[in-house]
Amino acid sequence: MAESKPKRPPFQLGKKGDLSSLMYTTTSKTVAPKPTVTLAKPSNAAAVKSNSRPRIGKNGLPVPRSNGIRRSLTPAGSASRQASNEPREAMRNGKKPNRSSPIVSTTPQWGSEDDEDDENDNEARRKRARIEEVDRTRTIRDEGSFSDDAAPYDIVHAADIANNQIQKHGRYQFGEFFTALQEDEEDCPTIDLQYPCGNMTEKYQLVKPTDTSDFRPLSEIQDNMQMVKDFYLDAVSADKVEPSELVGGGLVMKLRKAAKDSMRAGAQQRFIDAVEEYNNLLSAKRQDGTISTKLDQMTSPLHLDLVQHIVKDQIYARTVSPYIDSVREYEGFSDNVYGELLPKFLSRIFQETHLKSNQIFVDLGSGVGNCVLQAALEIGCESWGCEMMPNPAKLAAAQAREFPSRCRMWGIKPGEVHLIQDDFTKNPDILDVLKRADVVLVNNQAFNPELNDNLKSIFLELKEGCQIVSLKYFRDPAHRVKESNINDLVNCLSVVEKERFSGMVSWTDDPGKWYLHVKDSTELKAVKNRIEKSRRRT
Repeated sequence: MAESKPKRPPFQLGKKGDLSSLMYTTTSKTVAPKPTVTLAKPSNAAAVKSNSRPRIGKNGLPVPRSNGIRRSLTPAGSASRQASNEPREAMRNGKKPNRSSPIVSTTPQWGSEDDEDDENDNEARRKRARIEEVDRTRTIRDEGSFSDDAAPYDIVHAADIANNQIQKHGRYQFGEFFTALQEDEEDCPTIDLQYPCGNMTEKYQLVKPTDTSDFRPLSEIQDNMQMVKDFYLDAVSADKVEPSELVGGGLVMKLRKAAKDSMRAGAQQRFIDAVEEYNNLLSAKRQDGTISTKLDQMTSPLHLDLVQHIVKDQIYARTVSPYIDSVREYEGFSDNVYGELLPKFLSRIFQETHLKSNQIFVDLGSGVGNCVLQAALEIGCESWGCEMMPNPAKLAAAQAREFPSRCRMWGIKPGEVHLIQDDFTKNPDILDVLKRADVVLVNNQAFNPELNDNLKSIFLELKEGCQIVSLKYFRDPAHRVKESNINDLVNCLSVVEKERFSGMVSWTDDPGKWYLHVKDSTELKAVKNRIEKSRRRT
């Protein structure tokens, strides 16, 4: 058990205009060659091949096909006919029909969170149907994480944001977790938790929040252990943390039992002993090369569970959540309305735009920087963000400072991160990088028509093939290029309307739409050529 270092002063927000020209670059990155894309073969490939030749009947004539549906030859009204109505009747009664073969869906892999049972069933089907793209050119393991000469780690410890000295509105935000202590036990002790890489530990004080929505240190200790078990350990070591078969034991179970017995003497020491046992296990696995081997086996994009744990549950929780009220000080019904796209929505955007580590991602109106950090970590690409409002930009700067150290603690090499506070329609660095960008994100849910029109002019400078993701369309999906609108700025864009399911944005649980535009002048050129030919004939 280690003593806590002197608590750093709380993060203070600067006055408006403090970050008028601020850029943070977190890591260096060499542009990788064009990635190799590996496509998973569909499971029914053999069946398709075997059915490619026509079947011959007894009369010597080919048997007609029915698009894979076997038609019954039983007369209507027979028992077979009656059986075919069973799924329909089951659905009327609220039961799921029993099907002999799975239904393969090509619907995107994200859906409503309101119906967990249906979501789990749909997820299984979608995994079978999904074609995965793996970026094999990305190097995920950060060699510096295993070097004795690694740069010092500058992080916000869990004990800095959750300790028994923090007050809000005249009351303490955190209190003692273990209430029945033995004579030699310390009240609210601070302990060290080992991380996979860099021989780095983080300080946690064993306290609980008075408001259950606040940060919970003991829960995050368990979450850390489970992430390490899932992604960094061999099977035997993982079972020591949490057995794959629920047969008892496991360090996570010891923590849970100790936490459950928080009002019994000896529980606090049992919790501390389990953490020490975990720390020793992790140190041994780092020394024998297990952790570096598991990192080398990771593929890009990184698994969303690990990405979300690092970006949202750790970095955001330490640098943004304690000061979240400051970003809500905006002018209502203006361009400066604050809202966040949630991690699973961003991951879907990365998948559908086929974003790769050797490409460039730009977020216009980046808020506190979540999207930029997630792209840099999940994909490993060069990521840029620009935010005009001073308070979100200030918190984005705090996230940018925390980001490189957190990545090293987990042994992962992210892409470069650049966060700027300025007007993205005027900032020269942003206007320059947009000419090289591959994917541009614009959360224009609350943008006024004038700003959207300004963006249309900026999009003229994008390279062909650049993809633009927005929550409101720039080009109406019903728009068609013709002679009467030949000079419309949106004619150089193509657009596809897509579904946004519930639980994907911070400001509403309702489903909605989002739009994927591509800088594509093909249609405009074709119409211009047709008009020119018509004029020549006349």
